[in-house]
Amino acid sequence: MEGDKINRIRFLLICIVVLTSITTPAIAELSEDQKIAIIYASDMPVIGLKKVGGYPELASALQTYRNQKNTSTFFLFGGNSLAPSPLSSLDRGTHIIDILNSLEPDAMSVTKREFSYFEDELSLRAYEAAFPIVTSNVYDKRSKANVDGLLSTVIVEQRGVKVGIISVLDESAISDYLLKQVVILDPQKAITTSAQALREQGADVLVLMYSFNFSFIDQLLTNQVVDLTMSTSPLFTSFLNEKMPKHPNAVVLNKLNYLAEIHLEFTGRPSTAPRVTWTSKELSSFPSDPIVAGQVKGYTSRLNRLLNQPIATVTKDFQTLRTSVRSEENAFANLVADTLRTFANADIALINGGIIRGNRSYAQGQRLTRRDIAEELPFRSKVAVLTITGQQLKQALENGISTIEQTRGRFPQVSGIQVTYDPSKVAGERITSLKINGKAINPTRAYKLATTDYLANGGDGYHVLDACPKIALGYMDPPMLVDVFIDSIRERDTLGPVLNARLVNVHESK
Repeated sequence: MEGDKINRIRFLLICIVVLTSITTPAIAELSEDQKIAIIYASDMPVIGLKKVGGYPELASALQTYRNQKNTSTFFLFGGNSLAPSPLSSLDRGTHIIDILNSLEPDAMSVTKREFSYFEDELSLRAYEAAFPIVTSNVYDKRSKANVDGLLSTVIVEQRGVKVGIISVLDESAISDYLLKQVVILDPQKAITTSAQALREQGADVLVLMYSFNFSFIDQLLTNQVVDLTMSTSPLFTSFLNEKMPKHPNAVVLNKLNYLAEIHLEFTGRPSTAPRVTWTSKELSSFPSDPIVAGQVKGYTSRLNRLLNQPIATVTKDFQTLRTSVRSEENAFANLVADTLRTFANADIALINGGIIRGNRSYAQGQRLTRRDIAEELPFRSKVAVLTITGQQLKQALENGISTIEQTRGRFPQVSGIQVTYDPSKVAGERITSLKINGKAINPTRAYKLATTDYLANGGDGYHVLDACPKIALGYMDPPMLVDVFIDSIRERDTLGPVLNARLVNVHESK
């Protein structure tokens, strides 16, 4: 009995020693010589591009950075990549997630492009991803929380360094992508609330990723709400009078197919923000990783069998440059609108310039393939036909011209319509003349309008179209515009679009 008692005492003493040796770890202060690197990339929806770097080169770059000694290296992907592309129109971005799984991001940000195929498809992509996908200001009305599968914030850790990730959207995602189930919460409030929570959870560094030019970025950094912000804003997408953040801790990539190499140094922690230095590097400057290159080749090979079919010969030079399709009459857009009107047997047709994405020039004699047209019209837009009054049509066109200074995608491209407008006038009052098939518009007359389901449902600010009666086409599932267009030009075997004064800027002609 005495021996048992002694053994029990010994056991209790051992337990006490073990338990007292287990303490809650304190948040470690980062030493001044702690090396932290962040690799940031974004806006990579198209794989297999020639002459520019892509995912294989990004994979090779990441391997190089991750092999650096005594450095905590994070890879943050800014999104903007699940669409648009010819392949994403088929698999809704699954291939991008598959390739990213090989690159192992620490986190991915959500932009409005990730909602190209709506909330439920994005939720599926999140469950396919082996990494966290973050959006901090999205509220799903069905679940009364974030979209299923997405995280509002996340802390990722490398070698004892904890980085808190915040990602926000602008409310324009709702109207631009016709989102029905989600609400975009106030971004600035979401950032502040998320930052406080992440600090309390022990984050050493707070990073904000975003894709809209918010005016408060410099203020957030100055007030040390976050330590670093990252965004991609290519020069060709910058709007007039747009003010980019000037704070040294604001990273903005202004070229596509580049990465940002960011280094953070801490002095005087925890009261001061890190010192940030960064540089952008062209992806094509890195070698191609053979494993990821094999993935890309597998996807592109299957796609090539479908898309490399020749369908027409160019008989007249034309271009689909972004600035053109979003600010003036464009010959290729004319042909797309004409094809849509003819197919629907409508009086008039209207598309938005932003539906055309090729941003290319074509020369006489060039042989076009399905790929060329799929890259020009990558969205799954379907044909829609409406009954619209003359007054409603004018209102719709005013909406399209209202943001011409910003080269936004809502700019109208038309068929059967002749518009003169003056962009120097106030938005909503810019149309100076409007004719339909050469005759002055009748405000009360009903016209048959061919358009896309996106615009018909009020996309890009065309809310007036959502109120117009829909006309059934007689299809169980209406055809996609890209398929209608390909079939049309394949029949002709030629493509030579022209300009014919459908959209006349009277301010420029003065």
